[in-house]
Amino acid sequence: MSQPHPQQPKDPAQDADEGARAARAGDRRGNDRRRVERRAPVPVWRQPWALVAYGVVGALALVMLLGIGGGDDEPLPRDEALVEKQAAGKTEVEAPNPQPAGSVPEDAYGSAGFERLVVEGDAAAGKRVRTELYCEAVQPFTVIGGHTAPASVATLIGEGGVPAARCRWGNPSEPRREEFLLLVPPGLADQFASAPVVQDNFVERRRVTAEVEWVGRSEALALRTAGVFRGLVTR
Repeated sequence: MSQPHPQQPKDPAQDADEGARAARAGDRRGNDRRRVERRAPVPVWRQPWALVAYGVVGALALVMLLGIGGGDDEPLPRDEALVEKQAAGKTEVEAPNPQPAGSVPEDAYGSAGFERLVVEGDAAAGKRVRTELYCEAVQPFTVIGGHTAPASVATLIGEGGVPAARCRWGNPSEPRREEFLLLVPPGLADQFASAPVVQDNFVERRRVTAEVEWVGRSEALALRTAGVFRGLVTR
């Protein structure tokens, strides 16, 4: 009988090599497993086109809600509509001037004189006063129809407007000056134009020392405080 060959002992290095080959055969990705997971496709709900669609749908929903809640209210008018929209009808002439004819003009220089006339209210309408104004050039000023105006104003209306200059009441040295609308009759336009032109806070204006017929605030003149030029005076 043949004797069995004695079993040779295994080399430890050979066992380690075989174990490594078995491990690589089981999962060949090794350290690349995370890299494969990161390359997984992005879910549909996170696609760029899906995000854009969410924004569009939200905007449409907001517009619909605003449309439903708006009701039938009419839009508020713009501030300019108060000036652009004129009342229908002609300008009516007020009652005759209550001031006595030939009354002596009063001095109303500076802000103190202006405030005194404003405080007097309707009682000051028609008064002749002397004052110092700094005025821009005469231009047509639109009259708001459908209101009353004194005869001194109504007689100057032509083609829906009056010749007027935007002025500042009082000397530039005063801390506070009021705006004033000076109506200039055509017959006195040359006299008004002869007033000297001066620098008023870096703006060229005419220094007009004048006799003025006080009108006060008038709805026909868009609630401007106004008066009628009656000629130049010396101070």
